[in-house]
Amino acid sequence: MDCGFQLSQQRRGMRVGVSLCFIGICLSLGAQEAEPRGGATRSTWLMYFGEHPVSTNWSLQMEGQYRRQGLGERWEQLLIRPGVGRKIGHGMSVLVAYTYLRGYPLEGGSLGDATTTGPQPEHRVLEEFKVKHSILGSGEKAVTLSHRFRAEQRFEGTATIGAGATQWDFAERARYRLTGNVPFRWNTHGARPDYASVYDEIFVNFGPHGGDHALNQNRTYGAVGWNLGEDWQMELGYMHQYNPTPTGIVDTHNDALQITVNSTASVRKLFKRN
Repeated sequence: MDCGFQLSQQRRGMRVGVSLCFIGICLSLGAQEAEPRGGATRSTWLMYFGEHPVSTNWSLQMEGQYRRQGLGERWEQLLIRPGVGRKIGHGMSVLVAYTYLRGYPLEGGSLGDATTTGPQPEHRVLEEFKVKHSILGSGEKAVTLSHRFRAEQRFEGTATIGAGATQWDFAERARYRLTGNVPFRWNTHGARPDYASVYDEIFVNFGPHGGDHALNQNRTYGAVGWNLGEDWQMELGYMHQYNPTPTGIVDTHNDALQITVNSTASVRKLFKRN
């Protein structure tokens, strides 16, 4: 049998397996109950990022993140983010999206000191501008940099078990992320990764509701990735998350294992329409 065909079949199998695993985890979310509060300085994030074109310039954005303490012992956060994106040429694009986040306070952990009980809701609106450009080489093997700017309007709920959300606070936040993507030039057949990706992202509070401290958090990330066919990728990475506390005395750090599935499949292809 042709080696190229075997490789294609292997990667198609990997893609299907990863997708089924991710879907299974998402389907189990509704059955999960709130976990008791506890410390967390390590966590596991399972994530899906989809940029699904509906035309040459327009796309639907679909994002889901399932965050657990440790290797899955307790809830940390659930994030769902749908949006609409548009390419504006020369590697530039814009995005408008809505975010629903459900967080579980963790004493001494990445979500800070807990003063309430049960899941804490949050609704966000975000505006994004992104520009991507090559710094070395061209085509599929080019080394690229991506600059992402985001502004977020956050509606943060304070909830108590049995009473639901009893208070809502408004806050604004700006984010800047610099990402480098380096395709490997050697033979990447089989289980060898196809590329490496690194980024650093800084979060800054602003506006009349931003509080007394500008720095909200910082994230540093590194990963290797595999191309699972034309429209799918999987990444295995590590992220360090730094969260300064309002007092400035005891800051929190979170070390996160991240497993990510990326897709750029068109909406027609997702629903198998020609």
